[in-house]
Amino acid sequence: MKKEIFINKLFEKASKNGIEEFEVYFLSNLNYSIKVYQNKIDNFTNNQNQGISFRGKINGKMGYSYSESFEEDDIDFLIAQVLENASCIETVDEQFIFSEKENYKEITTYSPLLNNIDIEEVKEFLFSMEKYALSLDERVKKVNFCSFSLGESEKIIKNSSGLSLSSKENICYTYLSVVAQDKEIIKTGSDFMIGQDFSKFDYKKIAKTAVDEAISKFNITCEKIDPKICVIENLAFSSLLGAMSNIFSADAVQKNISKLKGKLNTKVASNIFTLIDNPHLENGFGNSAFDDEGVPTMYKEIIENGNLKTYLYNLKTANKDGVKSTGNAMKGSYKGTIGTSAFNLYVKPREKSFEELTSNIEEGVLITDFAGLHSGLNSISGDFSLAGEGFIIKNGKVDKALNQITIAGNFFELLENIEDIGNDLKFSLSSVGSPSIKVSGLKIVVD
Repeated sequence: MKKEIFINKLFEKASKNGIEEFEVYFLSNLNYSIKVYQNKIDNFTNNQNQGISFRGKINGKMGYSYSESFEEDDIDFLIAQVLENASCIETVDEQFIFSEKENYKEITTYSPLLNNIDIEEVKEFLFSMEKYALSLDERVKKVNFCSFSLGESEKIIKNSSGLSLSSKENICYTYLSVVAQDKEIIKTGSDFMIGQDFSKFDYKKIAKTAVDEAISKFNITCEKIDPKICVIENLAFSSLLGAMSNIFSADAVQKNISKLKGKLNTKVASNIFTLIDNPHLENGFGNSAFDDEGVPTMYKEIIENGNLKTYLYNLKTANKDGVKSTGNAMKGSYKGTIGTSAFNLYVKPREKSFEELTSNIEEGVLITDFAGLHSGLNSISGDFSLAGEGFIIKNGKVDKALNQITIAGNFFELLENIEDIGNDLKFSLSSVGSPSIKVSGLKIVVD
């Protein structure tokens, strides 16, 4: 049965079964990826899945169900599951179905340029990128990862209050990782490109960036240092910020697992630090006109000039705090429950180039990568002790590589100790972005 007919029939039966308020959430995902290795196709996947979740209120309690098929019998199953689940609910937290009439910002999240992408052209691109990377330097011994992925999704939210929303999104990206060896030293380098126009992907640029990164790590120093100043490169800070992003969720605050509880309208970071969630960012990869409850999304400065201005809310957490939702409800899939997440989360860039950021540092460290974020970082306390990679900064210039370093500190203290912010904003593959950051107070141990 077509999804539109299925949804209409589900709505009719839900009303007849006495469900007070109800909502349908439909999600489909199409993903395909190609990986090459040694001039051959190493892996090709083409996955598609879709499903529908249904939730409804009975006697003020919300029941949930979902289905991956769209047959007549599934309608009765969804309704029966909602009725049964609602009768078992014991939580005192009130659940909501969005009923306000709102205007939604028109944004483009789907590009027809990716509709009929040529698989053979993609293969040739990957083969060329692998071959070119290997040709750039004789120390490049292999390309250990060379891939392309395309994702497309469709979302529908419809409820008994008259809300009817739909959106389509697509995106593609390519990723390259190389392994280089100089005598006994083995190093890696990588790069990626993401967008909605494959014709703009430049395999030579990606390959050169990855190879240059690997080769730059061979000029190693074992010098013991005690730097007072560090520069955290843009993607490295993005990864740290992404790992800590849950602290801005109102749900985490209400559950006492965020140190930002009680800190609204107080100083939590350096005066020059502004943290933004912008679902309408030009060319943003996390853009959306509405969240997963149908609430309109909005631009917001979570931290403005060092001051915490808001948490991220969905309808339930907003009700508990007596405020309006910020439009940050998120479901991991049609099977998932409603949580909270940012869309395009990034640090507001300032004026200085990367070179200007390092120019007055007599001796410091450039941190280019954090490892073990899921094991060496405590997102509640903010304490971290992480393996990493980096370079010495001497007399304002990036100098020799550090073979292996351990970086220790506290995320909340780090935010307060930011001394400068660059203009080189870059987003990771997870829609978290940052410019490079100059910071004091970190402890760096050269292993």
